[in-house]
Amino acid sequence: MMDAAMTFEELETRFFSLLEIRPLPVTDLLPLLQAITTTTDAGKAEEWTMLLIEELVDATDFRGLFLTVMDQVEPLSRALAPDAILRLFKQTCPDRLTDVMLDVAQFGEKPLYEALKRLGTLLALEPGTQVIDPAWGFGVIQEADSFYKRFIVDFTRKPRHEIPFATACDSLVPAPQDHLLTVRHNDPGGFAQIVREQPGELLRLTLRSYGDLTAVRIEDLLVQEKILAPDEWKGFWDAARKALKQDPLVVFPAKKSEPFRLLTEAESYGDAWFATFSATKNPERLLTQAIELETAGRIENLDAAQRAILEERLHFALGAAHQSDAALYARLAVMLSRFGFLTPPTDQLRAHLWEEHRFLRASEALTVKDTADLATFLLAEGSAAAQRLLDALPQMPFSLLNEVLNRLNTSAEAEEACRRLLTQPKAPPTLVYWAFRNRDTLGWRLPPLHELLDHAIQIVESRLSGEALRMQNQLKRLFGQTSWLESVFAELDMPQRQRIFERIQASPAWDPATHRSLLGRMLQLDPSLTERKKAAPAPTRESVRWTSWRSLAERQFQYKKLIEVDLPKNSRDIAIARSYGDLRENFEYQAAKDFQRQLLQRQAEIQQELQLVKGTDFADAPHETAGPGTRVALCLADNTHIVYTILGEWDRDEALNIISSRSRLALCLTGRTAGDSVRIPGPSGEETARIEAVLPLDEPIREWIRTPPPAMS
Repeated sequence: MMDAAMTFEELETRFFSLLEIRPLPVTDLLPLLQAITTTTDAGKAEEWTMLLIEELVDATDFRGLFLTVMDQVEPLSRALAPDAILRLFKQTCPDRLTDVMLDVAQFGEKPLYEALKRLGTLLALEPGTQVIDPAWGFGVIQEADSFYKRFIVDFTRKPRHEIPFATACDSLVPAPQDHLLTVRHNDPGGFAQIVREQPGELLRLTLRSYGDLTAVRIEDLLVQEKILAPDEWKGFWDAARKALKQDPLVVFPAKKSEPFRLLTEAESYGDAWFATFSATKNPERLLTQAIELETAGRIENLDAAQRAILEERLHFALGAAHQSDAALYARLAVMLSRFGFLTPPTDQLRAHLWEEHRFLRASEALTVKDTADLATFLLAEGSAAAQRLLDALPQMPFSLLNEVLNRLNTSAEAEEACRRLLTQPKAPPTLVYWAFRNRDTLGWRLPPLHELLDHAIQIVESRLSGEALRMQNQLKRLFGQTSWLESVFAELDMPQRQRIFERIQASPAWDPATHRSLLGRMLQLDPSLTERKKAAPAPTRESVRWTSWRSLAERQFQYKKLIEVDLPKNSRDIAIARSYGDLRENFEYQAAKDFQRQLLQRQAEIQQELQLVKGTDFADAPHETAGPGTRVALCLADNTHIVYTILGEWDRDEALNIISSRSRLALCLTGRTAGDSVRIPGPSGEETARIEAVLPLDEPIREWIRTPPPAMS
């Protein structure tokens, strides 16, 4: 231990006496270097540091040199260039493996501290070290390969996985002994008991290991790591929430999109909390903190000063959300009204939400509970507010429409508004779905059931996106419920059943298997409809949209990545950008929101494509004429010979000359036979080619179809 009151002379005597000891006691010398910085000029500290480094290099003490450079990184970064520090490390390097790690650390390419951090990470990853990787979870390092510059890691989910040193610098960290995955590995029996008997402790352990997490992320993590099976999640989650509801260290979020938090000590919501709250400038964080205060039951017992701080900060947050975040503004407006604050006035808050239909934009991003609170807040204004909401029914997301109509279920005006919209040629999908869910309990004079069914089939057949697409999927699920279909058929008369049966029979909205199943259930409910059943023509290869199993799997993988990776990451980016404040001039926020719109549009497009395009291996494709599943040998005008393979819509590979059946070249060749002359696209316009032969697929092409795409390997 070093006496903090040592004089310069005592420090000097101590330093130089330790400098004579071998091996050099680096851990005792470094505190002296720190102390000399505070007692004399920086030049003396730099001089002593260079003396220590010289001694370490002479003693070829690589570990001591690394500790010294890490400890004195700031003065050394001014005194020595990164390549000079690298040369010192090379002089003391004990083996080839360390030498390779020095190269991977990228001294001179990255800032000195970052290069040192990368080197420190690599040095800590010795064989036998337990590690955590964001993608692969828990693993144990088996080997450090200096030739191929990689670690061989036995991950729980992927044994003998190879990770390059450069990747390991950013992804691998030594596993803490109290980490969820480390506990499972080191004590599988005890961990299994926690999973079975202590759901609350499992949730605490998860939060301690990974930090703040949303419920969705917790589910993904526990299922991905096979700690819980998917069908075990709901039971676990209900039990865990119940067990932790009274735990003051676990902070439950106000919205599903917000994370659960684990505190190190119970919050007292005293002066320290209000001091932190008064200094907070992030509007979303202010709202979250206010919700925590309310959940803890502290609102009614606030003193005047605390209440003033709460009102002032919420007013500040409201101003930040005023023109940039309608959902946040709505939540704050409802809270200010609920707390009884008078600034700004409640009618002013409502007026802003009515303006430009901000309440609609707000409800698109609100939870069901927040939407219910918003509906109550708006309807408190009276009959004029009710009429405004009824006029906006066609544009409302389902959650708000449901709350509004449930509150106005005794209103003649609401009944008339719904009846009028449902008698139009195109009724809003949200209202049609709501009508099916509530028509039996309302007692309203809505259009008859067969007309509602016509609307539903029309919606199911349409190309939709966003909220309308969600309603389309909900209506499809209704048709798939046997009990619902039974109740519908019981209410329809014979001509109406026949008409609905014929509509569904002719509809292209359902995939073939679901379509057959739905028609079969209808025939079971009413066998007399058999005479209305038409023999379905056998689908021809030309009438069905096809692609290879390989390309179908790749498109499914893209959709899965979009849902599980890209959209959640975008949501995190939006949350981070929102924390920067002033969303009106926040480029990061606007860019993230624009990208979100692109992702959602892409999601709708891929979802629609996956419903329409089917997979095949083209094993039985005829090859009398050119078309999908054939190879076409061409002789071009310059006597060049080339063979193209036509496969499905999404198939293409330049190296193998595989072209999509929807490409212009494939369309020019389809239907042609050997000996035909055809005009095909060329580098400088159209050119004439002769078809020499139409051939079946060969083994390299069949192998390509069977092999998973690189993105999935």
